[in-house]
Amino acid sequence: MLSGLKIRWAPFSAILCIASACWWFVEPPSGLGVTGYHTAIIFIAMMSGLMLEVCDSLATLFMGLIFANLTSTMDVKSSFTGFANTIPWLLFCVLSISSVITKSSLGLRIAYLFMKLFGKNLTGISYSIILTEFLIAPAMPSSTARAASIGFPLVTSIARYVSESIKGISEKRIGSYMIILYSACSAICSATFATGMVSNALILDIMANANLGITWITWFKFTVLPCVILLLLLPFVVRFTCNPKVRDLSVIQKQAVANYASLGAITDREKFIIAVFGLMLSMWVFSDSIGVPIMITTLIGISIFLVTGIVTPKDILSCSSTFNSVITLGILISFVNNLIGSGVIDWFTGTITGVVDGLGKWPSFSVLAIIYFFSHYFFSGESSRIVALYASFLVTGFGLGIDKIAVAMTLAVFSSMSNVLTHYTSPVSVLMFSSGYISTKRWASCGLVLAAFIMAIWLSFIVVTATTL
Repeated sequence: MLSGLKIRWAPFSAILCIASACWWFVEPPSGLGVTGYHTAIIFIAMMSGLMLEVCDSLATLFMGLIFANLTSTMDVKSSFTGFANTIPWLLFCVLSISSVITKSSLGLRIAYLFMKLFGKNLTGISYSIILTEFLIAPAMPSSTARAASIGFPLVTSIARYVSESIKGISEKRIGSYMIILYSACSAICSATFATGMVSNALILDIMANANLGITWITWFKFTVLPCVILLLLLPFVVRFTCNPKVRDLSVIQKQAVANYASLGAITDREKFIIAVFGLMLSMWVFSDSIGVPIMITTLIGISIFLVTGIVTPKDILSCSSTFNSVITLGILISFVNNLIGSGVIDWFTGTITGVVDGLGKWPSFSVLAIIYFFSHYFFSGESSRIVALYASFLVTGFGLGIDKIAVAMTLAVFSSMSNVLTHYTSPVSVLMFSSGYISTKRWASCGLVLAAFIMAIWLSFIVVTATTL
């Protein structure tokens, strides 16, 4: 009966031993109380287990929660404070309507249209993928849903068709290029729009608590120029890191024309879906002006799709990944609430302040941003890193004397752009890596090049424009 256990004993044992040694034999650092220290140990051990995939992610979270309660580090009530936050339920609502795109041909219709128009060569195909993602991202806030329903099937189909149609082109070679291109494109587009990914709602909530008054339009005005520059240069940077050695793709363009034609005329159902998403996007954009929160707008969209039968209760209830995501985020927010309450975040903020203190305003800001960017190596999703670190880094950045919006938006865009680093840093990366086209070593090397490229463009933009904000 126990032969089916899905646990990696080596990393599990290592995490347990290190955590136990720190718990029993290492004194808390100066300025941090025992409760906070123990909370931090459990949280780091839990995140290490998630990152190393020692067992099922929910099992890892539950073990952390159980241990925290058995050791009186957390009580039952504080263990579930994260579920009182609207963010897990916003995630639930957004993922619930992702099946609307999956069940229709709208995403592929848009992609085939751009491939039909621009797909004569690799650069044209690349920009077709980028433009598709850019147009869909603001109206479909789940980057995971976009990747699953549009991105992954599109790039894998292109790779397979190119290798079959053009002699001497390896499916793995062209596939690795497409995978890295889409993953980076998804990360940048998620940063461009306040509705580009669900986790941005967490950031907006923290910004609101800091009285920054960032709206959808304010966010877009700040990000559009540097992000468009990044997207325009992206195909050339990715080609440098993993060159597929293919130029002429006119055969792909012909196939796209045929595929687009096979979809037929746009249906009334698809027109209705476009209209509803257009309504939702308009309400998201002007949520502050009309006084309708993003959560309520999302519920309106779900209600319309449920009433019209486009989405059914079975569609919502049958998606286990949706409930897993809600539970995961709820538990993570609960832990972060306890990290804040026990003084861990304040202690960590003081430590970071000590690191950057005395370096000068702009060098300090750059170091702070770079540390935040690369901290994503230790997290397996955007939300967990945001709830753990965003607020503390924000407070530290405010103390540097730089425009507060510049600090807040830099940390905001780096929250998603850092997904380029490895194959495990986001659900999109995990999905793309499952294609088998690229090795972990190649992704890591590509990720470092893309990280340098992204940070150079963005930080240069901030230095040039921050004084005029």
